[in-house]
Amino acid sequence: MVKNLKNYIISIAVFIGVVGSFVYAINGISQRTDQEGAAALQQAIQRASVQCYAIEGRYPASVDYLVENYGVQVDTDKYAVFYEGFASNIMPDITVSRV
Repeated sequence: MVKNLKNYIISIAVFIGVVGSFVYAINGISQRTDQEGAAALQQAIQRASVQCYAIEGRYPASVDYLVENYGVQVDTDKYAVFYEGFASNIMPDITVSRV
């Protein structure tokens, strides 16, 4: 009887360890995906800004201009975009972070 209880406890401990490892791995993948999504959005905004400069001769004043005229899509529920332009002929500082 004691041997069966010991095996039962060991089985539960192994199961908890496997489930914990699985949850930890999924969490890591989720965080990495969020970071890659933010980097991809930042690159898309930078490319659209350069394209705007090449076509119009100036960098856009805001991300909203890129959304309206250059097809950039920003998921504002997931990402915060910080876009600081100093002058129309200087590449703006663009930072994208997870909300």
